Amino acid sequence: MGMFDDIKKTFEVIWNDEELHRLLHYLPKNRALNIPDPLDPSLPNILDMNPLELYELQDELIKKTPKSDDLADKKICRLYIYLGNRMPAAHFRSFHTVTQEIHFDIICHEDYENGDFRSNRIADRINDLFALNRISGLGKTDYSRGNLVRVPAQYVGYGHVFEFGGTKS
Repeated sequence: MGMFDDIKKTFEVIWNDEELHRLLHYLPKNRALNIPDPLDPSLPNILDMNPLELYELQDELIKKTPKSDDLADKKICRLYIYLGNRMPAAHFRSFHTVTQEIHFDIICHEDYENGDFRSNRIADRINDLFALNRISGLGKTDYSRGNLVRVPAQYVGYGHVFEFGGTKS
């Protein structure tokens, strides 16, 4: 598969995962305000939203480029997904096989992070969806590394990089 197919399949996994949408969208549990945990089954299923509303929500919370200049007056969680380095697979040394990186940068407003360590919950869900699973290309997806990412004031951010084998196109 080529780069386009790799990122397309990755986004299909993300766009179709209701648990991840809940973690990106719903507020942290707050007993004083009677707000349930974001994974509480009493909350509406986000993927059952009107298609236009769902598209608008996904467009706000899941991005293909690291756009953060709009976050100054917002209190949200956001996920950036983009391809990273693409290198010939070391064990094959062939023009036709590669190792592809995919980056997941998670940023959360401090209200979410202080509420329930939201960035960690989102990272765990992404790991469940991708680590050691076949998503695109050849073989299973492996976790490569994590690192802090730059974020606006009052946000926390952490990037996770996964790798999978693919074919050059």
